[in-house]
Amino acid sequence: MAASSSELPERLVVLYASQTGNAMDAAERVGREAERGGCPAVDVLSMDCFDPSCLPRERYVVFVVSTMGQGDPPDSMKDFWTYLTRKSLGARWLEGLFYAVFGLGDSTYGKYNYPAKKLDRRLFNLGAERITEKGLGDDQHSSGYEGALDPWLLILWKSLNQTNPSLLPRISDAIHPNLNILGDAKVEVIYYSAPQDTTISDPKILIERARSMSPALKYHNEGEPQFMLQMLTKFYSG
Repeated sequence: MAASSSELPERLVVLYASQTGNAMDAAERVGREAERGGCPAVDVLSMDCFDPSCLPRERYVVFVVSTMGQGDPPDSMKDFWTYLTRKSLGARWLEGLFYAVFGLGDSTYGKYNYPAKKLDRRLFNLGAERITEKGLGDDQHSSGYEGALDPWLLILWKSLNQTNPSLLPRISDAIHPNLNILGDAKVEVIYYSAPQDTTISDPKILIERARSMSPALKYHNEGEPQFMLQMLTKFYSG
């Protein structure tokens, strides 16, 4: 017998609208952090793979939306947005839905993050409740959109935990990630530095060495190899 909707674990749905892949990357990060925080069920989907008529059935949804050209939405958002603008949808259509919106844009354009701003306002006008204020990523930031995403995610997880603590039972792991719980690495990084090869297992040392190394050195001692970085990927079935 199929489980009733009340017996199913509450889930977090992450819907993204991406044209070049940045919004998808950001959405997948949201999903990973939610899983790390112990969220019982997380689904990361492109907006054109989600039926907007099913939105009222959800409880927690995060939207990640990029901006095209002069404030246009990505192609994968257009049908979704058209549905949301139907006049038949009342002011209480999304009552009971908790949501958050993060946009990716470029502040040099006049309609900066326009799709994200429109989506946030429309969801609110349809009766949904904000988990936190919308976040606006800016390509002009020195760290790109992540300059706004990092602090926004911290606020999101804390606010979501206040709304429903059972959704993120390990919120401290989402906010303060512990490398020891991430499991075995699927990539082995080996540094070749003349005259001796060195395998580094400590992730902190590994990261610092990676930051200090040049991908190609112009000068090196004759007869000795340049620094090289070799990526060995282990593939797992299942």
